[in-house]
Amino acid sequence: MRHLAIAASLLAITLPAHANPTLEGVASALYELAKTHAFLTWTVKHNGISGYTVNFTDFDADLVFDAETPTNSQLSVSINPTALNTNYPDPAKKVDWEAELATDPRFMNAGEFPTIEFVSTAVEQTGEFEGTVTGDLTFLGVTAPVTLDVTYGGVANPPWFGQRDVIGFTASTTLVRSDFGQNSMAGIISDEVEIEFSGEFLQAAE
Repeated sequence: MRHLAIAASLLAITLPAHANPTLEGVASALYELAKTHAFLTWTVKHNGISGYTVNFTDFDADLVFDAETPTNSQLSVSINPTALNTNYPDPAKKVDWEAELATDPRFMNAGEFPTIEFVSTAVEQTGEFEGTVTGDLTFLGVTAPVTLDVTYGGVANPPWFGQRDVIGFTASTTLVRSDFGQNSMAGIISDEVEIEFSGEFLQAAE
């Protein structure tokens, strides 16, 4: 217990908490998604009475971040549609619902379309630390524009990353799945899909 207390004290000294987000001193650079600190979910309305939420567990992103002029930043995202966590309790494994969602042509149809991609085309700053990122989303072979509402969370400098910055963001949007040709189970599953992201990006090593 003494060793844990010492370690906690050291962390408290070397990792001061930032009460408010700041862009001061943040490097303008290429940042890569910190996959162990990133979360991406989609939620649909089920039977019109509840939300059904699924986690993507394998996705990547590169962010070219311009701290001085954030509207010059660029984002690209790649998602593996077969990597899903539905939190569906089925100890008998009678139904592999995650595999069905991933591969069934009614849903992700990953056999034919193995990647979901998003590439930004424009960034707009709407507040000191808020903005929108508009880009082209390619899903089920259809490419359509999507706008994300984005909030910058701040910067950290954990000592194990040397001088590299770690920056955090949250983002959300609502998609209309029929815009991408997915009309399955209409009336049971909502046409609108809520997307939410929260995660960190690590400054790429030079």
